[in-house]
Amino acid sequence: MGGYEYLVSSLPALSLEAPPPFAPAEFRFKCQGVLSDADLAELDAVLAGRAADGRSAFAQAWAAGDAQIRNTAAKMRGAKLGVEAKPFLKSHPGYAVWLDKETSDALAKASPLARETGLDGARWKYVEDLARADATGLPAVLAFAVQLTLAARWAALREEAGRERLEQLVTQLEESAAAGGAADFK
Repeated sequence: MGGYEYLVSSLPALSLEAPPPFAPAEFRFKCQGVLSDADLAELDAVLAGRAADGRSAFAQAWAAGDAQIRNTAAKMRGAKLGVEAKPFLKSHPGYAVWLDKETSDALAKASPLARETGLDGARWKYVEDLARADATGLPAVLAFAVQLTLAARWAALREEAGRERLEQLVTQLEESAAAGGAADFK
């Protein structure tokens, strides 16, 4: 256990509400030469969203927890839409009752933004819980990597970028309609 005390103690605090101080790729670069080759491979799997391919207890537990969140979301959304969720569910070991409750509470929120924030909040809490297994070892490093990825995703979701994307979609729609012979949209 332990082994990465210096690295873990040097990591900045992260939040879903603030842009991270560096990108996940930069974090990976900072870990080169500090993590063992096997641990660096685990970090690569987690950063690439392939935790299920990892060999560590953390990677396997994170993959299972994320699958549980996605399964609960699929069941709730399927029930709301009258669609059978079973074909979309992914088998996973273990079950955390509190994680199911967090997911259900997040999906019960009124706005899509609040729901997504709640789901990522559940993910954040889950990896914090997993990191407690070894607060100065690989689990803490991998938990930081997951949180960094989540924070980076939220930092990329800015109003300006959203407006630009909306304008692109409207332009595409107008061009498609004009090509199909529809009357002027404007």
